[in-house]
Amino acid sequence: MAAIFFGWELGANLGHVGKFLPLARALRNRGHDVAWAVASAAVGPLLEKEGFAWHLAPADAERPRPGPPLSFADILLRFGYADAAGLRDRVERWRALMQESGARLVLADFAPTALLAARSLGLPAMLYSSSFCVPPPIAPTPGLRPWLAVPAARLQAIEDAVLAGINTVLAHHGRPGLAALWRLFAVAEDALLGFPELDHYAQRGAARYWGALPDASLGAPPAWPDLPGTRLFAYLRRDCAHHEAALAALHELGLPTVAFIPDLTAEQEARFAAPHLVFSRAPVDLGAAAATAGAAVTYAGFSTTTRFLLAGKPLLLLPGHLEQYLLARRIAALGAGRCIPADGPPAGLAAALRHVVTDPGHAAAAQAFARKYAAFPQETVLANLVRRIEEIVAPPPAGDGPKEKP
Repeated sequence: MAAIFFGWELGANLGHVGKFLPLARALRNRGHDVAWAVASAAVGPLLEKEGFAWHLAPADAERPRPGPPLSFADILLRFGYADAAGLRDRVERWRALMQESGARLVLADFAPTALLAARSLGLPAMLYSSSFCVPPPIAPTPGLRPWLAVPAARLQAIEDAVLAGINTVLAHHGRPGLAALWRLFAVAEDALLGFPELDHYAQRGAARYWGALPDASLGAPPAWPDLPGTRLFAYLRRDCAHHEAALAALHELGLPTVAFIPDLTAEQEARFAAPHLVFSRAPVDLGAAAATAGAAVTYAGFSTTTRFLLAGKPLLLLPGHLEQYLLARRIAALGAGRCIPADGPPAGLAAALRHVVTDPGHAAAAQAFARKYAAFPQETVLANLVRRIEEIVAPPPAGDGPKEKP
């Protein structure tokens, strides 16, 4: 049996752990050891309860740069990739964790530095990310804001600064450099989590997708108010765009609603709670919520959003940052929901919520998505992932050396 190393470096929220936990359990059940490096110590008690060893992922604090990030390379610049000495230090710490675990395979969830460390060690790696975390095979990495006309020369200059740091680290470890940033993601298995319709990069072209994973069942089923009407589930945070306007709209609509808001204040609960609107600060079983709700209001987190789409439920999406906004745009383009951008006024939010609940077109689009992927159940995704991982870590036949993806 093999040691598997899971690295989560960038991003926040429980979704990163929730989407790997079912696979980690399945791998352990087959006798593999699973070690975790995670971006947030807040998930430590959960992992310890599950019996997994974990470390805090080596990371750099985000550094300010003028304007919003224009490309994936620009994101890496904000996390220290132009500082070759600092990047080398982080890679050394990633290497130490991988070597300590005895890893035979590295799974990377929004963890570019883990991929760099694995490359420096000659370890096979597998992507375990949504499409936002993996730029398409285009040089330079394309702009993340398709509504902006960013000159190619500017995108290339940003990428060149990132490549200089990466290639300094690889040279230090006697490894060949990269001619383009996307090559960092050309690993032993480069299929993506998710679905082509929801790819954050419309220009990716041909690619392979695993689909979505079973929910980790972190939480209890929703305690629906015993009232008539379409059930609504809301998953929001206080830093979500327009969360107060969403609470006001849910309160006004009067439908049986369960809202999971982990950081809800006592003042907000007192102001918005009603017989039809109940709050939970503890995690809710998203699979159960999606199965029994009629529609959902979320901040367009990938795991929650795909869970409701696969159940055929339309969504009102309140994205708070770029990754969420790009996903929300794709869902709105499918007709399966409506998007309220963070930088616009929330004046139309209540009307948009009513449309999501009452417009049969939104429900029909969500149900069409669910039907398309109904023949590919999530348990099959899990079995396929386990099979592929075991193919990668299997000892090569006698006389064969390790093979690297060109």
